[in-house]
Amino acid sequence: MWSPSRPNGSPSQPSVPEPKTSSPSVNPAPVVSRPRSDERITYIGKTLVIKGEVSGSEPIHIEGKIEGPISLRDSHINVGRDAVVSSDVQAGEVIVRGTLDGNVTARDRVEVHSGGSLTGNVCAGRISIEYGAFFHGKVDMRQPDPKAQFSIDESDAKKKSQGVTAHEEAPALATY
Repeated sequence: MWSPSRPNGSPSQPSVPEPKTSSPSVNPAPVVSRPRSDERITYIGKTLVIKGEVSGSEPIHIEGKIEGPISLRDSHINVGRDAVVSSDVQAGEVIVRGTLDGNVTARDRVEVHSGGSLTGNVCAGRISIEYGAFFHGKVDMRQPDPKAQFSIDESDAKKKSQGVTAHEEAPALATY
């Protein structure tokens, strides 16, 4: 308790370790296409039903029902937990928490979260399927050409099954 090195016999203070600050050793994830703070998100509510084509350049969050093709080439689509989407989808990023029945082409990535269901072929640079999610289809992990106009075409699958090789035509999932 008493330290002989202290003058006047004052007690030595117990040493309290200083908190260690450590920098994270993991690199942060790359920034992905998320809506900017000034960008408006179109919300399709639970009671809304859309039959027909949906296209544009704004991000959408779907909780209702959509039947028909969706094309948001450079933006993102969030299929909410209560949503039922029956269509082919083209977007920069597709996040599925509800039900999506149709082929998906994404410039960046596709995520299927726990409780979500995706039935259809996927062409994207990245795909993530959480435990508890449902997926049935084929995956093409190539990076879509950003300059090409892209569309999903099931007729390519027929061409491939008739003996057309991948060198002659684009793969069955998407045509660029």
